[in-house]
Amino acid sequence: MKKERLAILFFLLAIFLSGCGGIFDFLDAEMNKAIRKKDPDICREMEDEARKERCLSGVAEAAKDEELCAEIKNKNQGDSCLSGVAAAVGKIEICQKIDNAGAKDNCVAAVAGKKQDASLCTNIANESARGQCVMGVAVAKEDASLCEGIQDFYSQTSCYKQIIEKKKDPAICEAVKNQKTREACFSSLAKAQKDETTCDKIENQKNKDVCLSDVAAEIGGNLICARIQDKRQMDQCFYLVGTIHKNENSCAQIENESQRNSCYQTVAVAKKDAPLCQSINQDSTKNYCFYQIALNQKNTNPCLYIKDKEENYNCVYGVAGADRNAAHCEKIESKGTRDKCIHNTAVSAKDRNVCQGLKDIGEKKNCEASTSRSELQP
Repeated sequence: MKKERLAILFFLLAIFLSGCGGIFDFLDAEMNKAIRKKDPDICREMEDEARKERCLSGVAEAAKDEELCAEIKNKNQGDSCLSGVAAAVGKIEICQKIDNAGAKDNCVAAVAGKKQDASLCTNIANESARGQCVMGVAVAKEDASLCEGIQDFYSQTSCYKQIIEKKKDPAICEAVKNQKTREACFSSLAKAQKDETTCDKIENQKNKDVCLSDVAAEIGGNLICARIQDKRQMDQCFYLVGTIHKNENSCAQIENESQRNSCYQTVAVAKKDAPLCQSINQDSTKNYCFYQIALNQKNTNPCLYIKDKEENYNCVYGVAGADRNAAHCEKIESKGTRDKCIHNTAVSAKDRNVCQGLKDIGEKKNCEASTSRSELQP
């Protein structure tokens, strides 16, 4: 029973990933019954062809019967069926019946993963896909020695990274022959251990700077960022520490003005600290910082910091619209602009009662009529 349930789960997951339209098949009671009972006749009685074929695919995998895949006319679904059966029975020979190269490679990888046998990955022609296959086995077995045989650099690096994050053993990195891959391994280890001293094992200064930045971002260390030699990477380090750990003091260390302003804005919004927006020395960014905080809190007080009349209106109106409360419009000094705020809030909320805040009879009637036409004032 447990194995049957697992078969159903793997089948449904395969359908979801394949994007064949069966995303909600897990809610299909009849299909689930067919898979549970391994009864293809239930599928054959289904009128919808696509549904029937997805059902047959599920039953084929659960019953480990590749012959059922031959009944499927849709090529992609048929390949998916063969792949599912191949993985279920652990036979790579079934994958050879798949014409599509990509689907065949995925099938081989599925069998290799099921049997945890990296040698099967040699049957994959595409170098990147072959590397992904070996990586999958290596990570599952936590066997870093398998990563060495991967030719694709990114797959090899990712292989070591995933294993080092689990085992945190420096010996794994020290055994890597390729310097670039070895240094990437030490960088992953340093981040996993949250230990900047591991970065010192990296000879290439650029790679060491990135390593220090990654560790600093993990633990929040301005002193670590200060060790970085490359100015751009140092700024990025302070930015990461500032935004991740909501530390405006780190933002202050950034030399690049645009990045420093962005850091202050991110921290201010995260901390809901409107006065902190004042640290931004670029008006549009500063005003947007006030606006974001006001909108998030549905409170017009941060809008008071905005001196530009048009942007001040946009801030107040934004809060009024988000809160569906025209009372916020009273914070606007200019009568015409204040009435415009009330009018547009009423229209956005489609609520004639909001128009009662207007003093002028003509404006009030126009407002009430506009709510039915969704007519905003420019």
